[in-house]
Amino acid sequence: MTARLESADPPRVPRPWAFWPLRVVALVETVLIFDQAIYAGRFLAGDFTSLHVHRENATYTGIVLLVELLAAIVLRWPGRGPTWPIFFTLGMFGLIALQIVAGFARLLAIHVPLGVALIVATVLMLVWTWRRKPTDWWPGSGQAASAEDES
Repeated sequence: MTARLESADPPRVPRPWAFWPLRVVALVETVLIFDQAIYAGRFLAGDFTSLHVHRENATYTGIVLLVELLAAIVLRWPGRGPTWPIFFTLGMFGLIALQIVAGFARLLAIHVPLGVALIVATVLMLVWTWRRKPTDWWPGSGQAASAEDES
């Protein structure tokens, strides 16, 4: 019985394949959200048709964010990755909904700074997905990997 207590289960290391969908979708989301700033800038420069493109691209940005939520769920189950990307994408979806409301209401004092914050958050998520190897993201996974290498 004491042998069972002494042998702890090895840490659950995330599966590397599960990070790829999130990486790809985060890249697409980042491109789309940067396009939002470009279309807004073109509108402010006098290209009034860019406002329509800005609105359409906002729709695509929201749809891709929903796909990012699915990729975050796959990362967690069955990928054994962290849970926080699920909550991050849910929060981003809420902020994008607020951004759409502020845009249609012409509340530029909210719409513009919130747009900048959304771009920064999206870039941070992209950097996180590509920064390290998946096994480096999980506490204790380096020890589990070195134990496997020795056997």
